Amino acid sequence: MSSAGSLESRVSDDPSESHGASTPGAAARRWWRALMPAAPDVIALLVAQGKLTVAGMDAFNDWSHTGSKDMALAVRSAQHNAYHARRELLEALQAALSTPVDQEDLYALSERIDRILAKARDALREAEVLGCAPDAHTAKMAERLANGTRELVTGFGLLRKAPEEAGRLADAASDAVHHVERDYREAMAELLQADDLRTVVAGQVLYRRYLDVADAIIAVADRLWFVVLRGA
Repeated sequence: MSSAGSLESRVSDDPSESHGASTPGAAARRWWRALMPAAPDVIALLVAQGKLTVAGMDAFNDWSHTGSKDMALAVRSAQHNAYHARRELLEALQAALSTPVDQEDLYALSERIDRILAKARDALREAEVLGCAPDAHTAKMAERLANGTRELVTGFGLLRKAPEEAGRLADAASDAVHHVERDYREAMAELLQADDLRTVVAGQVLYRRYLDVADAIIAVADRLWFVVLRGA
């Protein structure tokens, strides 16, 4: 049977048509649905990328407490997986005729949350190059960063059904990571008491990387609120 014949049989099997209830408009809509593939769930794809980011930031948090090489590898693995999840989302956006959230906004959220793990990876690299181990200050900052990332991704999942709650979670993420700047100042005040210049320089570079992750999280939160306001 030809593809056209197959479509005809699918349309003619509709119960409303068999009882004479079909209209030309309804028939056209059935033809359109039969011809067009199911729309990809782009929100679910964004959330999937976000969950991989959360997993990576949880590993980064663990590394910031312990310095575990396994956790460093887990951060890099999560970033690799999140990159592929992002590519899948971008392909879906390219193929979609319409999306529940503006395509530009979805692209921006995906691109900005991708930066979070990239900045965390940079912190790992700096620590390895400088031979600088994590400490109590990195542990405190990383915990805030992981919590902020989790709030953002929970907000992603609410964009369709509860956008105002998504905005509240964006605020919660910003509030969580704004404390990182205070943590940084406390860490630097203690670090400057050290006699070894190399220790001071290495510590300052590493702590600064945590501020970079915080800035990346705030950028996502700002865009998430923009998406909520645009849809209001």
